[in-house]
Amino acid sequence: MEGFKALVRLIRPRHTGHVVGIVAVLSIVSHGFSTQSLFAIVSALFLSIAIFFLDDAYDCRSDRIVHPGRPVPKGLISVRTAYLAGVILMFAGILFASMLLIHQFAIFIALTIIAIGIVFLNLGSVSRAFLTGFVIWGLFPFSAFPDTKIMLFGLIVFLPHVGGSIAKDFLHSSGDREQGLEPPHAWSRFVASLAFFLSCIVIWLPFLLGFASWLYLLPILITMVICVVLGLDVLKGKYQRVYALGRIGMISALLAFVVGQL
Repeated sequence: MEGFKALVRLIRPRHTGHVVGIVAVLSIVSHGFSTQSLFAIVSALFLSIAIFFLDDAYDCRSDRIVHPGRPVPKGLISVRTAYLAGVILMFAGILFASMLLIHQFAIFIALTIIAIGIVFLNLGSVSRAFLTGFVIWGLFPFSAFPDTKIMLFGLIVFLPHVGGSIAKDFLHSSGDREQGLEPPHAWSRFVASLAFFLSCIVIWLPFLLGFASWLYLLPILITMVICVVLGLDVLKGKYQRVYALGRIGMISALLAFVVGQL
């Protein structure tokens, strides 16, 4: 039972659910309940889990300080097992993605390469944050036809992910030092705060441009309030609420995408 719980934790259900949720909603709206939607969802699921496995294996040393309760630093799952499972799942995701349209497969390969770079390259906090946000944004043209509406919805997710990624780096700075990584520069909190505040403006564009109905307003208002609060928190150098509020913001944004398609 403990091994099963460790595996579930390693999969990161909340984050993986967010990725798969975006792909599922957009794929089903664009392609219906079809094998194409299924292949897109499964490939995204395998890639998301694979990246978390590889990331936890690579970050094992720093996680002993920042996240000692995670399965790999706790010794419930070995580093070797996490690496092996990550590689197998990644190639499984690529196999399923190869059955999609050629532009979807090309986007999937590009996102895979970028995600691997985020895990293994010694990137600065801001660069890593923008690349992480770009991977999330790339899920939109991967899942649905890349028109203006889809690209705009992707931008709404891109900006908060940039802010959240930088804020989390401040929380993890002690573990990053242990791994030989530079902590985020003090000025990067202004970049994070600006990303949150810009998202408060961008989230209104789908409604103003006629891409979303009135049903879009309630969930996106929740997202906007959360972005304002996090923007102010980060500006003041307070990063503790980024996990809790970010979780609510992801759910409300995903709900907005759902009703935005109605």
